[in-house]
This record gives sequence, C-alpha cells and structure tokens, in this order.
Amino acid sequence: MSEVNNAPPLRKIPVEIANLLGEPVLWRNEKRDHYDAILLAVAVSVGARDIVDWFCANDVTCLALDARRLQVAKAALILNKQIEVVEELMKSTYDPRDAYRDTLYNMLDARNEARRWSTDPAFGAKIDERLAARGHDVASILGKAYSLCVAELQVLDKSIADREFRRMAILREVQRRDEFMARRLEKTSQQIIDGEFSDVAE
Repeated sequence: MSEVNNAPPLRKIPVEIANLLGEPVLWRNEKRDHYDAILLAVAVSVGARDIVDWFCANDVTCLALDARRLQVAKAALILNKQIEVVEELMKSTYDPRDAYRDTLYNMLDARNEARRWSTDPAFGAKIDERLAARGHDVASILGKAYSLCVAELQVLDKSIADREFRRMAILREVQRRDEFMARRLEKTSQQIIDGEFSDVAE
C-alpha cells in the first residue's frame, strides 16, 4: 500500500516527467492543456510518486479518454441517423397544399426541421407529437436509426471493449506493485469514461 504523502499537491506536470511521457495523441479540437490538466488530476488523485506511476497514470488516462471519445462518437452516430429518419418521415407524412409546396418542402424544410428537431427540445417535442400521431413514435424512430448504423455501432463497441481490456490489463499490472494505487486508478479512469471526472486537480 502507498505511504501517506503529506507534500502539497502538484499544480503542474514536472518538466522531466512531461518530456519522458511525450506528446499525447489528440483528436481535432482537443487541447493539450486540457489533456495535461486531466492527467495531472489523475496523477494527484492516485498519488503518483515516480516515473513508473506516471506512465501508468498516462496509459490509463489515454485509454479512458479514448473510450469516452468512442462513446461520444456512438451517440453522435445514432443521432445523425435519427435525423435522417425524421427527415424522411417528415417528407412522407407531409400534407402539402400544392405540388410546388410539396417539392419545396422535400428539398429544404424537411431537412431543416429534422436538424432543428435534434437541437431544439421544444420544437423536437412538437415534431415527436406530430409523427406519433401518424404512427411513428420516439421508440420506433430510434429503432429505425439503430438499424441503419448497426454495423458501425458494432465496430465502435468492439473498439470500446478493446480499450477496456487494455485498461484492465494495466490495472492488474499496477495492482501487483501497488494495490491502493490500482484501486484509485480504476476509479478515476472509470469516472473519465463516464464523463464524471473533474479535470481540475485540487
């Protein structure tokens, strides 16, 4: 078990540690400062004492963040397919006044309304009510969207499972060296995956 460390918590990743860890792999629009803040918070949380601890904290942080990214990607994929389904249903259930309005709606308004459905809760509720009255409730829309991207979802699920397998393998190795640190690392990395971990080290 780790010894109690009464030293004040770190406010910055030590330069020598940062140099040894190297540059993190970031996705578009991700900030290095944000990654470093999460890694620092994880390292402080688990009581990293030496370069081995820092490497373990860094590896688990990378895997946890990657799993979180893939979960976000899954949600975005399903939402995009829901938008497609809603757009097609808006077209097929639209009651036009004339042929010109029908063509114009199919070209422009259905897509715009489907996109707004995904971002405006009040407007989305009205669309849900309109489609439900025509036999297309929220559950059926979600089911149709899922069926359109099931292959992609399976690929993402496999990737998430791979990250989890590798994360747990690292934790098992850490446990052989320091059981307390392994428990803390497992908890904080799971919080990252769940989107519940603060990136501010206190």
